[in-house]
Amino acid sequence: MVERDSNPDLTAVLKAAADPTRRAILTLLAQHGPTRVTDLAKHFDMSLNSVSKHIKTLESAHLVSRRTEWREHLIELQQDRIRLIDQWFTELRSIWEMRLDALETLMTEEKPMIDLATELRVDCDRVIAAPAEKLFDAWLDPERLASFMRPGEGVTVAEATTDAEVGGRFMIMMRVGEKELPHSGTYKTIDRPNRLAFTWESANSTEDGSTVTVDFEPAEGGTQVRLSHVRFPSEESRSDHEGGWARILDTLANQF
Repeated sequence: MVERDSNPDLTAVLKAAADPTRRAILTLLAQHGPTRVTDLAKHFDMSLNSVSKHIKTLESAHLVSRRTEWREHLIELQQDRIRLIDQWFTELRSIWEMRLDALETLMTEEKPMIDLATELRVDCDRVIAAPAEKLFDAWLDPERLASFMRPGEGVTVAEATTDAEVGGRFMIMMRVGEKELPHSGTYKTIDRPNRLAFTWESANSTEDGSTVTVDFEPAEGGTQVRLSHVRFPSEESRSDHEGGWARILDTLANQF
């Protein structure tokens, strides 16, 4: 739907100034002040009659006026009409600045939430009396995984499946009483026997992009297993997982 023109004066000014020759005439008048038509015509590769027609169009939009001194006709710029354009651009700048201010406020308000999810992490490690190869393989073997992936008292694993390749998926169906708690993810790194990394997906517990990395390093008495888990939606979720991963590593250690 086309709305009625709320500022016909501005429309007339913009229409008249749309032509490059007429804009050049306005610029010359701003630079030199009132000028004869013949002197203006010297700046253009066109006839005096053609320049006069452009001047008449500018007069119709009240961008210039004509006055007579003795026998000379002088063309003079009308600054008030030029200010119509300036006022319009000022309004546009104000609207744009308000939008930028609103965007900055939104980004400032959202940043703490983003930083919180990024900064929250769990780090825990154990020295386990077993070779790195055996410990690494235990994380990819469904039966062994089910035997130690028990993060809390009374938690059992009803089923575990693994597709042990980068991009492959795993699933661990934990159970507490009659309640089933599915956990799953995608393998991102499989570097036997040094590093294993995978995403971690569970209902109501972790963020998109939540990732677990397990490093296996030689240590006195066996292998040091270092586990880090990044991205949590809250401090409470991070704390719950910290206790769960510590118990899982303890359970794994007790099997060797």
